[in-house]
Amino acid sequence: VKGEVLQIAALSNQVPAFENYLRKNYLKTGSLMANSCKAATILGEHSDRVVNISFEMGKHLGLAFQLVDDVLDFEGSTGLMGKPTLADLKAGLATAPVLFAEEQFPELTVLKQRKFREDGDVEQALALVSQSDGIERTKVVALQQ
Repeated sequence: VKGEVLQIAALSNQVPAFENYLRKNYLKTGSLMANSCKAATILGEHSDRVVNISFEMGKHLGLAFQLVDDVLDFEGSTGLMGKPTLADLKAGLATAPVLFAEEQFPELTVLKQRKFREDGDVEQALALVSQSDGIERTKVVALQQ
């Protein structure tokens, strides 16, 4: 729930956007997978060491899952995703590919601030993300998880 709230009402501008994004992803997806893995090992009566390792594995799996989901929002198809592509942009959300692309194309900041709501914002954001290294950098971060 906290992750969804952070996603809709971003933290103070004092927190860097990417740091906020990763925190939101942990609270939204990472903590769910981390605690699910932890619960399974507790129920299996494993040692504290195994419980802790499984929690960390679940956390990183959840973060990687969310990063890949964000990439697929740009590269996937509706059939593959089970939801329309560019759904995050259309919902006004700036995910990792956008945040990385913003470093190369500062004009994304204005689009992001108005949550991609004006005519042509989604298309312009897609074009800028496609021209940037944002998708590739997101894949790298996912692999590092």
